[in-house]
Amino acid sequence: MVQVISYADAVMFKWVKSFLLAFLLMQLLQVAYFLLALPFPKLTTYVGTWWYFFSFALIFYYIAITGYSNSVQTKVSFKLNLISYKPSLLLQNSFSTAAVNDIIEDAEVIEVVDIQTEKKEDISLVATWKPKILELLEKAKVYEDPELSLTQVAKQLGTNPSLLSKVINQGFQLNFNDFINNYRIEAVKEKLKAGEHKMQTLLGIAYDCGFNSKATFNRAFKKATGVSPKEWQEKLPS
Repeated sequence: MVQVISYADAVMFKWVKSFLLAFLLMQLLQVAYFLLALPFPKLTTYVGTWWYFFSFALIFYYIAITGYSNSVQTKVSFKLNLISYKPSLLLQNSFSTAAVNDIIEDAEVIEVVDIQTEKKEDISLVATWKPKILELLEKAKVYEDPELSLTQVAKQLGTNPSLLSKVINQGFQLNFNDFINNYRIEAVKEKLKAGEHKMQTLLGIAYDCGFNSKATFNRAFKKATGVSPKEWQEKLPS
């Protein structure tokens, strides 16, 4: 997930947290009825167990309904294949830009794989594509899109996601999610240095720079800097 989208935290943790809390409540409900049944044997009768199963059903339907309503519509297709191995093919330079875009647009499945090449070829790929990636991020500021994906960046650069993922992993020693978040963090820092926090909230600045939640922003900022955004802001000169 962290290799193909820049909002991996929101996708991976939000629904899991809700599910685990609801599941924990189901377990606590079972324990509570068991303990209450000791001094109140009537709870083991039909009427008593009816209320238990009714409460259990409400929690169960909550899990089902929230799971359906919070389903993520990803911009990248995934396929799990445990039987056969099919590496992604890199787009050749002979393709025109229009043809490249058509291929990427029509692709139903994107397999991000570690393509084995000679060391010289790896160095050549990184040397060719690294400046292009940096230029796109610094001039177009695509990181401000909170739902930015590897596919979108690859399409703008006229290449495929497999090559792009390889260059980011080897050229910057980061996965796609952390790579994009680092740019967002630097953008937040620049805005704080410019005094933007005097005109809007810290969270508002984070949203402007591409973050889509307070939790993701705090987690990414502390991972990159070692301090919380509030602590970093307090160190700025008045």
